[in-house]
Amino acid sequence: MNKQPINMNNEEAEISFKNIFSSLKNNFRYILRKWWILLLSIIIGGVFGYLVSVMYGVSYSSNCAFTVQGQSASSSLLNSALSLASTLGISGKPGSGSYDNTFFANLIKSRRIIKESLLKEEVIDGKKRLLANHYINFFKLNEKWEGDKRLNRFNFKNNSFNKLTRLEDSVLSLVYNMILDNNFIVTASTDAPFNNAKFVSPNLNFSKTMMKNLIENTNSYYMTEMYYMNNKSLLIAERRVDSLANAIKQLDGYVAKLKDNTNNVVKQSGFLELNDAIRNQGLLNIQYSSAVSNFELAKVTLMTATPVLEIIDDPLFSTEVILIDPLGAIIVGAIVLFILTILFLIVLKIIKSSIEKEIEIEKAATNSST
Repeated sequence: MNKQPINMNNEEAEISFKNIFSSLKNNFRYILRKWWILLLSIIIGGVFGYLVSVMYGVSYSSNCAFTVQGQSASSSLLNSALSLASTLGISGKPGSGSYDNTFFANLIKSRRIIKESLLKEEVIDGKKRLLANHYINFFKLNEKWEGDKRLNRFNFKNNSFNKLTRLEDSVLSLVYNMILDNNFIVTASTDAPFNNAKFVSPNLNFSKTMMKNLIENTNSYYMTEMYYMNNKSLLIAERRVDSLANAIKQLDGYVAKLKDNTNNVVKQSGFLELNDAIRNQGLLNIQYSSAVSNFELAKVTLMTATPVLEIIDDPLFSTEVILIDPLGAIIVGAIVLFILTILFLIVLKIIKSSIEKEIEIEKAATNSST
């Protein structure tokens, strides 16, 4: 009783396999009959790939790896300054001294750093211009702005933020966004103490110069920020030390006056105010001595342990050429369009067959009804 269903299943499987094989065979023959379309797709794909390689052209990637030499020194310096401030009764924020890889990765991509770099004047290919104007020239932005009367033949004329016109500021912000989207990549490593930055442009010297300026501006801002923060703490501490010194001088005079007055008094109660003043004098001297010691230590630490931004891979010697091989582009373009054409022909045949079947079914239905 069970053999009959098994035989029927085998027959259905054989029929299904034959149908699949027959369908593949028919599709293969159909595609071969369209050989001229396939040949045309190969030619068009190759031409398209070649045009892409020509349009993309040659790009230059200026790479730079940098780190902070003595990040532990930076922490000790900040802790020293905060400890000094705490000793002298000055409040501080411990979290404000976080200078890690993420900080520098965000700093070098900030508006201030990139815009300041763009407003620097540099000689590239024998022409001295602002880097922002070099960017407009190399990326042919004026050609894209031809339809806009305000931006027709636009060039930056001012090299200072304070002197920028509203239009210049808007265009500079536009260039900044374009750089972040298309030209500048920064990666911060959590495992290694290095940051990697890459600037890509169609001009070798522009890539090198822009990357160099970005690093220099980052380093300059970082050092200025470090010195400003610690010098500010030191100035406050210095004023505090001077204030303690003045208080000691006043208390010394007061103690001397009490001694003179007490020596002429027979009662012992006259010594109570004197002893209290002497005790305050001793405490004030201890506080002053500690403040001076910490102040001098902080000054030495600031002079000897200030960390610097160290360049590992200089952009002047680590620039790479990014080039699309024309032959490779032709081959890839031809193969991709060839495969897409085959898929298109198969889908077209399936749609055509389904339409023909529906027409036959409708004809059969109309014939049976008549």
